[in-house]
Amino acid sequence: VEEVAFRKLDQRLAAWLLSRGSTVAASHQAIADELGSVREIVSRLLKQFEDQDWVRLGRERIEVLAPEGLRRLAAGS
Repeated sequence: VEEVAFRKLDQRLAAWLLSRGSTVAASHQAIADELGSVREIVSRLLKQFEDQDWVRLGRERIEVLAPEGLRRLAAGS
């Protein structure tokens, strides 16, 4: 159920991160607002991205470590 509910948002979040460069300075709330979601879901997805070593999370900072993984996700692969 979770995969179906969040599938499109994870793709949108991946594309959003890629469009911002290698380091993104934004809070999870600001990202959620921009993507039309809620902070809790964005935080959960970012944690999943971090668990896959695609990003490194910091305080209001996200460092993209593996853009190829985010590109595959954004493309739906």
